Amino acid sequence: MKVTVERLPQSSVRLDIAADPEEFQRAFERAFRRINQQVAIPGFRPGRAPRVLVERRVGRELIVHEAHHELMDQLYRQALEQEELVPVSEPVVEVYQDEPLAFRVEVQVYPKVELNDYRSIRVEPREVEVTGEEIDRVLEDLRKSQSVWVEPEHPRPPRDGDQVTIDLQAYHGGEPFQAPLVGMPFVLGESALFPQIEEAIRNLNPGESAEFDIAFAEDDERVNPDLRGKTLHYTVTLREVKEREVPELDDEFARSVGDFQSLDELRERVRKDLLRQKALVAQSEVVNEAVEKLTELARVEVPPAMVERQVELQIDRLREDLRQQGSSLEEYLRLSQKSLDDLKLELRPEAEERLRQFLVLEAFARAEGIEVSEADLEAEIERLSAGSENPEQMRAIYGSPYVRELLEDELQKRRVTERLIEIATEGRGAVLGEAARLLEAGEESEDAGVAPEEPAAVAVGEPSEAASVEAHSGDGQGENPEESRTAHQGTE
Repeated sequence: MKVTVERLPQSSVRLDIAADPEEFQRAFERAFRRINQQVAIPGFRPGRAPRVLVERRVGRELIVHEAHHELMDQLYRQALEQEELVPVSEPVVEVYQDEPLAFRVEVQVYPKVELNDYRSIRVEPREVEVTGEEIDRVLEDLRKSQSVWVEPEHPRPPRDGDQVTIDLQAYHGGEPFQAPLVGMPFVLGESALFPQIEEAIRNLNPGESAEFDIAFAEDDERVNPDLRGKTLHYTVTLREVKEREVPELDDEFARSVGDFQSLDELRERVRKDLLRQKALVAQSEVVNEAVEKLTELARVEVPPAMVERQVELQIDRLREDLRQQGSSLEEYLRLSQKSLDDLKLELRPEAEERLRQFLVLEAFARAEGIEVSEADLEAEIERLSAGSENPEQMRAIYGSPYVRELLEDELQKRRVTERLIEIATEGRGAVLGEAARLLEAGEESEDAGVAPEEPAAVAVGEPSEAASVEAHSGDGQGENPEESRTAHQGTE
């Protein structure tokens, strides 16, 4: 066999494969014997007829075709192995000579990565700190979470932070647009009601009602597509107003929310939790920056076939996520006003970039000799199991093929990340100072199979608007939260 390789763009190759005359003749003889066994020639037992009669009966072309069928697959596989190529797409084959066989194959192959001078990349470690104002905000959120709702001493219109109970109905063309909200609680300024609705509520006393219109623009992407271009007429009745009664921020409060003896202990725990969270964010930033620089420096062509496969995987995941939420990909596409081709086109750049980073990190691991051996994996399983209450049971779980594979992947990723950070920061680490020590302590706890110790009642960080709505008005969304959100709340 003679093989000529031509490199093409997008990690494709053209293989020119020619069989040796002797190689082809042997394949031709095998093909003839198979066909001779199957052809009935009068006066001869199966397989005993002379070649000239068999060729006259079936035609020499059929025998040659049968020989091609056997030989092409064999020679193609040998050529891939000889040239150390891994195909990632179906081959396109062109036979340009019948005897002896010679053919061309174009196929996309697993790409080669040129890392170039990757040890020259540099990323500055991060220094993180926590301010007193940040701690105060967390403690204030914690006070709010422990507060109770009470009626104001004197009746008054509601203000931001109050809980209001309302009846709300939307109309379109004189007909109810959706089922009304009846006796539903919301927190002004913290729920995702339309601003016009909140403004109307602020001007009411308990027992009073108001009517008003809201016009939605055709191109307003902040609202559900069903509302765009419509004008809805609203009626709202304020039933009840309650205000927060928050506990005092003192030692007693600290003891009520966790295993703390004083407010100072609670503040210190909040400070460390915030610092650890900031350190994790900073570490992620350093890793992402290092990966970006590593990828920019490297040279790799991602085959389109791999990109298409990645896009299909992302769509399959989206389809499954939507199914678990009681929806479907078709409904998602309808609401998004996209076709499946539009979605694929939208996903393709991200899929290609993710593949590029994966291929570069894979090449980096090979260049640095990073691999997880069976002994490494067994040691990791033993370490994780030893920290549990039932080591034998955990060893059995970690020893299952599926979990072992997950552990192996995680251990490989961890070692690659650690080595990349070591190179990029010249051994200084992703974060500096106390934050680095907190991260190290947290990793040790996680490695031992135990989550870092955090008080369950301490909610570190500022809640998002979506989180606030869920916490304070989720019970007030009616039987179908998605339906009520259409007419009364903006899209998230």
